[in-house]
Amino acid sequence: MQEIYEKLGLFYLGKDVDKTTMEATEALTLLKNKNFTTHAAIIGMTGSGKTGLGVGIIEEAVIDNIPAIIIDPKGDMGDLCLTDPSFSSTSFEPWVKDEAKAKEADVGEYAKKISVMWKEGIESSGQNAERVEKFHQVKKTIYTPGSSAGVAINI
Repeated sequence: MQEIYEKLGLFYLGKDVDKTTMEATEALTLLKNKNFTTHAAIIGMTGSGKTGLGVGIIEEAVIDNIPAIIIDPKGDMGDLCLTDPSFSSTSFEPWVKDEAKAKEADVGEYAKKISVMWKEGIESSGQNAERVEKFHQVKKTIYTPGSSAGVAINI
């Protein structure tokens, strides 16, 4: 399945969903990368999936060597820097530590469970660690106005 969208200059956004059962089908949601111009905006209601769509499109653009400058005042796009093609549980630990403690679970064991869930999720959508590695290798810089969380910027 992956060969289809990697060779044809397509952005893979996931599998189509059957509207009656709400289950994923084998049909792919693909967009031609040539249809994207120099600017984009995603507008929708709270909880409608804007961030997920944005992350997916940005990841696909990066994999196709299309550069992006992202303005994200809310700070959700920093997650684009959180990649680990090996799906090592230790790389998940800092990000799941609070959730594990809230569930009174061992952080290491909980991180292993989450890393397996992410790996299986990516594989179930027809992707693999090789694709994650390709995205992971691209240099990313997060600019954070008024914060020291990333590279400080003043305008």
